[in-house]
Amino acid sequence: MNLNAKLREWNYKLIEWQKNKKKTVLFGYPYWLTVDPTNVCNLECRFCPTGQHRENSRPKEIMPMDRYKTIMKKIGRYLLYVEFCNWGEPLLNKNTAEMIKTAKKYGARTFLSSNLNIAMTPEYAEQIVKSGLDRMTISLDGASQESYEIYRKNGKFSLVLDNIKLLAEAKRKLNSKTPHMHWQFLVFRHNEHEIEKARKMAVESGVNDIGFTAPFCAPDWVSTIDEYNNYIVRDNDKAVVFKHAESKLCNWLWDAITINADGSISPCCSVEDKKDDFEMFKWWKPFFMIWNSKNYRIARQYVVNKIKSGDENICTKCDHIGASNHREITL
Repeated sequence: MNLNAKLREWNYKLIEWQKNKKKTVLFGYPYWLTVDPTNVCNLECRFCPTGQHRENSRPKEIMPMDRYKTIMKKIGRYLLYVEFCNWGEPLLNKNTAEMIKTAKKYGARTFLSSNLNIAMTPEYAEQIVKSGLDRMTISLDGASQESYEIYRKNGKFSLVLDNIKLLAEAKRKLNSKTPHMHWQFLVFRHNEHEIEKARKMAVESGVNDIGFTAPFCAPDWVSTIDEYNNYIVRDNDKAVVFKHAESKLCNWLWDAITINADGSISPCCSVEDKKDDFEMFKWWKPFFMIWNSKNYRIARQYVVNKIKSGDENICTKCDHIGASNHREITL
C-alpha cells in the first residue's frame, strides 16, 4: 500500500469513528465527493427541478476545469469515491472525461450517471473508456419509446441503445472491462409492465446489468408493486408518507460533500435550490472552515438530537433524514 492509499485509509477510519461518536466538529475530510460537471440538461424529466425549470432552482452553469482542479487539490487525496452527476447531464461538459481521469490519478473510484441522450461518436465513446471511469449508470426507464418518453420528456429510446452499443464496442476495442455499465430503470405505474421485457433487452444491449429502482415521485405515479414504492399512500393518492422516514443518521453530513457546477456546496445531493446551499468553495478558504461552518454544525447537531437551536437550514427541515444515504457501490 502506497502513502496516498494509507492516507485515504487513515482518513476513512477517522471519519467513521467521528460519525459513530456523532461528533459535530470534524477533523477528517469527506471521502465521498458528488460533483456536478453541469446542471444543464437536454431532457425535461417530470420530477427534476432542472428539467421542469422550477423557480428558485439553480442558474445554469458548466463547471470549468480550473474550478474542478482547485477542488481536487484541496480534498482529492482523501477521496475514495467521486460521483460525477447531480442536477444535469454530465456528458454535456466537454471536460468530464478529463475530470474523471484526474480523479483516477488521485486514486478514487469514479462513477457517472447519464441519460445518454447525446450525439455520441465512436471517438467520444473511446474517450470515456480511456478516462478510467469505473461505473456508468444509464437512466433508461422503460423498454419502449412510448413508456420511456412519459417521464424522460424529449428523450429518444433508440439513441440510448445506440450509445450503449458504441460504449460496449469501445470497451472491446480497448480491451477494457470498465466502465461497468448499469441500466437503471425507475419503476413507475406507467412502465412497470415492461420490467421483464427490459430484463431481456438488457442481455443483448451491451450493459453489464440492469436494476429496478423505486423513484421519488408524485403519488399518482407510484408503482403498484410494493418493492418499487418509496411511499405509504393513503386517501386515494392524496396523503403520502415516506416508508423510510424513521430516525436515522444522515451519512452525508459526516463522510460526503456535494459541490455544484458553480462551486457552491450543498449538504447532500437532494438540495434543489441554491438558496439552501451551505458555502462557496473558494481556493483561498481553508477547507476545515467550510467543513465545520455554522451551517454544517447546526445540521449535524440536529441530526444527532433532533433539537432545533433557533438557527435553521435545509437539514433541520428535512423530512426523510437517512432515506437517501449513499452506499458503497460494487463493480
